[in-house]
Amino acid sequence: MQVTITKPIEDAINSVPGLLVVRSTTSRGSAEISLFFDWSVDMFRTLQLTDAALARVSQSLPATAHITTNRLTFATFPILGYALTADDRGTETIPQTRLWEIATYDLKPPLNRVNGVSTVLVQGGKVPEFHIVPNLARLQAANVNPARIGECDPGIQHH
Repeated sequence: MQVTITKPIEDAINSVPGLLVVRSTTSRGSAEISLFFDWSVDMFRTLQLTDAALARVSQSLPATAHITTNRLTFATFPILGYALTADDRGTETIPQTRLWEIATYDLKPPLNRVNGVSTVLVQGGKVPEFHIVPNLARLQAANVNPARIGECDPGIQHH
């Protein structure tokens, strides 16, 4: 599949103007190739150019190969994006870690509960991290094994 179907099709469609990204998934008996174009292209014309490139390569594909093309739009897969930003020119700035926490803990759960919402993804920001430098003398005085520091205490709630 990869050699006789996917690669020849990818090579043929790479000449279509405005093409930015090609992603393909090849499995036994099938190949799915997704094309991502620049936002400024006329998609009706681009679909015609893609179909023409596929028609040229189809003659060299095995006789059992069947190619179908579909133009997907946001009406097919509606997507809505939100951006959280903080003005870093002022004296009070909101750290990227705080923006990530707001998106993850304050916004994502209620958006996930909206009827018709399939998936909510948080992208960007910075996941909060902690750097801990243990005081070995105090750990020994408290009879705490330093090797067990990373273990979770069931009595402590974690986010």
